[in-house]
Amino acid sequence: MSGEEYEYKLTAVVLVYNGMPYLRRCLESLVNQTLDGLEIILINDVSTDDSLSICREFERDYDNVKVIDKEINEGLATNANLGIQLAKGEYVILVDNDDIIPVEAYEKLYVKAKENDADISVGKANFIVGNYQKEMNYHDNIGWEEEIVINDINEFPLLFHDAFYWNKIIRRKLLVDNDIKLPIGMIYADRLFSHRAYIHAKKISIIPDCVYLWRRHQTSLSMKREKLDNYINRLDSYDMNLDEIINHYPDYIKIILRRILLPIYGMLNDEEFEDIIFNRVNDFFEKAGKNVENIYENNADDIYNIYLYLIKNQKRAELKKLLELKLGEEKEVLNENGKTYWKLPYFRDESVNIPDELFELHFLKDKFVNIGEIVSNGDSIIFNNIQIPKYFPLEEGYIVLKGKTRPYDVFEDNILYYKFERMEGDENLYRAEIPISDLAMFELYEVFIKSKHEERVANDFRIKKDSIGKIDNKNKNLQVIDTERGNLIVTTEKLNKELEVECTREEIRLLVPKGKELVRIPKIYIMNDLTSEKTYMKLNEEKTAFELKWKFFLDKSSTYTFNIISFDNKGRMRNDKKLNPAFIKDFKKISLKNIISPNIEIYKTKKGLKIRTK
Repeated sequence: MSGEEYEYKLTAVVLVYNGMPYLRRCLESLVNQTLDGLEIILINDVSTDDSLSICREFERDYDNVKVIDKEINEGLATNANLGIQLAKGEYVILVDNDDIIPVEAYEKLYVKAKENDADISVGKANFIVGNYQKEMNYHDNIGWEEEIVINDINEFPLLFHDAFYWNKIIRRKLLVDNDIKLPIGMIYADRLFSHRAYIHAKKISIIPDCVYLWRRHQTSLSMKREKLDNYINRLDSYDMNLDEIINHYPDYIKIILRRILLPIYGMLNDEEFEDIIFNRVNDFFEKAGKNVENIYENNADDIYNIYLYLIKNQKRAELKKLLELKLGEEKEVLNENGKTYWKLPYFRDESVNIPDELFELHFLKDKFVNIGEIVSNGDSIIFNNIQIPKYFPLEEGYIVLKGKTRPYDVFEDNILYYKFERMEGDENLYRAEIPISDLAMFELYEVFIKSKHEERVANDFRIKKDSIGKIDNKNKNLQVIDTERGNLIVTTEKLNKELEVECTREEIRLLVPKGKELVRIPKIYIMNDLTSEKTYMKLNEEKTAFELKWKFFLDKSSTYTFNIISFDNKGRMRNDKKLNPAFIKDFKKISLKNIISPNIEIYKTKKGLKIRTK
């Protein structure tokens, strides 16, 4: 069946359940997609909030929106399968009701799917955490940086790490012909759904664009009862259809090994979880790995292979001892015959007999790198005396700044690379210099080292406070700081004399000079000093000005203060503070001639920018 014979190019199935706080924003991002020929099916699973009325509103306003209102709550998987069954698009995609889709996402995915005649078209996703976005950390360098087209999952098995259903469009015929559905009653249903689609796809198109914004809600990571049940559910999901996947890709167990072992630290405080690890998990590895050649040759972090060995050999006390270690303090290594071994407990301990190869370091870790000092001045941020171990000969190294993209629908990556330069006198010492002019006017950057080594695995890792000798900040508008978790970040507030205030009869605006954009400045609002009522300024479509109509906030005999959501001293986007008057250019030239009332005054104090009405 050709694409022209389908009623729609793509069907987006939105799984709706009590999504009122975020549902409208989700649906707005869908109806504004640039792809024409998009069908949107909203399946309301007996929501107890006002979600249904929001869905009905969009159904009334848009011809391509259809609402399915369930009479019985049946859960996510049942509704997803129903949506796929009802879809009239050539391709389908599943959407959670609290997330956001970048406006060009579906067009990009569909164009590449058709261009390559692909059964699946996949893109990247970012997190939404609080007030900012964060790049998703795809394990094992799956963060592809260019377009990839594969004819079989065996050509790019790292794609198995991407098990989400919402960042990929899938040809509906592929799902129907192979009876690919989300398993009912399973928390990790998307993993099996995506992985079965991968193995049956005749061609997969992968693009480096961000096509989905996943809202991450803050949850506890402690190993409570529900977490234990979730872990058992995860194992069940890996067990289901395991033979089908392994028959197509025999080394599947190596790909998912790390995912199975990630929660292993929970066994320290839970005997039931310990039993699951040493019984259920061990049985799973025995079953899945019976035909696998050397299960320890995989892409998991080195330490996880040691954990696996101890599990397979029922070494409970030894595993507990390793789990209790502070790995950041374990820096002793042995260099022997061109190989580097991590001298953890039980290395060459005959009573445990763990093979040497499981202690071998295949890539550089943050704990083995030292940085003498980081200096920020008026022109640059300089990383001096970056010490790379001699046993990891460096081919290329970079300081990488990864910006946490801001609100206001900013979806492009903000990633900057600065190459290491060798310092004189020591072949293992390097420096890197970052021109401050390269940095966004207002941004928070996470700081990484990206390294490539001779005959070693290339990788990147975050810079930790413990590896830095000294941080010297001399620029008050730029801060190099460490977070509560010990990670290094850089924040910029390069707004000195940048913003202009413009007033018309209808509104007040904050603008930047031509050639610059406000996209990376977080929200600005005007607050009534008496009532503390906040009225947010809106970023215009050109992203050159924040605007607010006078009629939305002005009361007689009131004062208002401009506020900006800024960074706190730990680099978090949670710090509301008064807009610094130093950010304003030519304050004296602000004209109030066209204002609706002569009784309005804009003035500045030492603490902020204010409006007063008489």
